[in-house]
Amino acid sequence: MFDSLRDKFQTVQEGITASFRGLSVGESPQRLQVSSSAVNYNAGADVLHKYQSQWSELHKLTEENAVKAQEVDNAIGCLHQKFEKQWSDVSHMASTLAAVPQLLTSVQQLMEQIGALQGLFEDVEGALFQLEDMVETQELQERQLDHRFQFALYKEKKLSELEAVRVSLASEHADKVVQHELRQQKLLRERQDAFGQAFQQDVQEFKLSGSLPKMENIGVARGPALEEVTLEPADPEELDKFLNDDSSEQKSRRDSCLNMENPMN
Repeated sequence: MFDSLRDKFQTVQEGITASFRGLSVGESPQRLQVSSSAVNYNAGADVLHKYQSQWSELHKLTEENAVKAQEVDNAIGCLHQKFEKQWSDVSHMASTLAAVPQLLTSVQQLMEQIGALQGLFEDVEGALFQLEDMVETQELQERQLDHRFQFALYKEKKLSELEAVRVSLASEHADKVVQHELRQQKLLRERQDAFGQAFQQDVQEFKLSGSLPKMENIGVARGPALEEVTLEPADPEELDKFLNDDSSEQKSRRDSCLNMENPMN
C-alpha cells in the first residue's frame, strides 16, 4: 500500500517537474516577441524552489512514513503471532475444559473399579486365610499319618520282640520240661537202685535166716514196699504242677512286656 502511494507521489513529482520545465524552456505556439532586456529569467525560480523544497519534504516524510509503516507492519505481525499463539492456547484450554466432564466420568469409573478391586482383594485375602487353614490341616493330617506309620512300625517291632520273647520263653520252657523229666528219671533211677539194693539185702537176709526181717515202727511213716512201687516215667501231678508254674510264669512275663509297651505308646 505504501509502495503504491510512493509511486503515485513520484509520478506527480515528475509531472510537476516536467510542467515547470515546459514553462521555463518550452516555446509557446503563440510566443510573443519580446526583447531580451524585458525577460526576467528568475521569475519562477522561487516558486520552483518552493515546490521542490516542499516536494523534497514530502518525499522525506513519505520515506519516514514508509519506514514507520514497515515498523508498524512488523509490530502488527508480532502482535498477530502473539494473538495466534494466545488463540491457540485458548483453544487448547477450551478443548481441555471441554474434556473435563469426560475426565471426571473416567475418574468416577476408576473409583468404581478400585472399589471392585478392593472387594476382590478382600475375597482373595479370605481365600488365602482359608488356604492357610487347609494347609495347616493337611500338614497336621500328614503328621498324624506319619505318627501312625511310626506307631505301626513300633508296634510291629514290639510284636516281633514279643514273638522273640515268646519263642525264647517257649524254648526255655521246653528246656525246663526236658530238665525236669531228666531229674524225674534220675530220681526214679535212684529210687529204683535204692529199692533194688534193699531187695537184694532182703533176699540175702532171707537166704541166711530163712525169714524176712521185720521193720521196727519207730514213729516214722512206713514207706511203700518194693512190690507196691511201680516205676513210671514221671509223676502226673508234679508234672502238671510244674507246667502250671511255668504257664503262670510265662503269663506274668507276657503281662510285664505288655505293660512296658503300653506306657511307650
